[in-house]
Amino acid sequence: MGFISYSVKFFSQKLDLYESRYNGDAPRSVVHEAKVLLKLLDDIRDEGYENSYMRISAQCDAVNRLKNFILSNNDVPFALEKYTISPDITYGTDEYDLATYISLIEQKMVTPGAKLSTVPEIFYDILEYSKDIFRSFRYSTAYCFLLRDTLLPYLAFRKWQNSGYSNVYPLFISRKYFSFFENEDGYIYSEIQNVIFEALENNVENFGQLKEYVKTALNKELAPFCDLFDSLKRLLDKISQEKVLIIESGYIGTIPLLLSALDDRVDFRLFTTIPYFYEVYNGKFFTDQFEKVRLFETIQCQDALFKFSSVSVKNADVAVVEATDKKVLDRAHAELRTWNDLINRFGDI
Repeated sequence: MGFISYSVKFFSQKLDLYESRYNGDAPRSVVHEAKVLLKLLDDIRDEGYENSYMRISAQCDAVNRLKNFILSNNDVPFALEKYTISPDITYGTDEYDLATYISLIEQKMVTPGAKLSTVPEIFYDILEYSKDIFRSFRYSTAYCFLLRDTLLPYLAFRKWQNSGYSNVYPLFISRKYFSFFENEDGYIYSEIQNVIFEALENNVENFGQLKEYVKTALNKELAPFCDLFDSLKRLLDKISQEKVLIIESGYIGTIPLLLSALDDRVDFRLFTTIPYFYEVYNGKFFTDQFEKVRLFETIQCQDALFKFSSVSVKNADVAVVEATDKKVLDRAHAELRTWNDLINRFGDI
């Protein structure tokens, strides 16, 4: 049971429910869920997974049925919105260790220069997400931000940390990180996701059961990837706090869930997720407005300004390279300065 097969089952069940129970009188929450499912398909396609989009849609006529349901309830699908400037960004060859590069970003953020003409609405959402986590700050917890998607929340925490708080860490764990431990790009990530959807297929009812399912798989079907898992454990071992909270933009939550299975100290807080996980991730995501995730993830300072370059297998240290595309750099730097203004003006906790 993988993502596509589970998606077909989930979409089919939801569509049958929508069409049998409602006749133009569905509650707003149900219509929103249908819009989110359609947006999920649109995002899958926009990210280049055309085959996945076609297979899910074709097997239950998902796109047409969702559109008809949404329109019959006097609403319209979500528009496809993102901040992507170029699909083919060029990067330099000079590598920076992650800590050094983060320091350069923090310097750029406070350097006078151009800002965005208006503050994007998603910035306010990210600010509230960040503040919501920070209000529950504990000295005994390490707050770990998965880069690149949560660079802005990380920078907000760093600024608030200057008021006496600590325990804030950037973690650059991504599919690219995984690729250093595999022969075929994307293979390990896909296998981990297969375990997650197998767990859903087996009707796990809550996060505890899902986590135990993944932990069991670490010693079974996922055992061949022990080198990757050992590397991630070494990275987590560098963190001394009693608890570890992973902050991520969200969707399936593959990496946060994996980290929680590797280390019992780990919990996580996503910005959002998809309806598949509303129950098992109850209390672990900020909003059900999944329609905002593409805006969140395509902010250029988070999506394009820098990228993963290499990792030391021995100590899990990460190096990055920076974009050379002037339009990307200008936009990203303007975003950083705008974010700095925002957290200075509205960052009171």
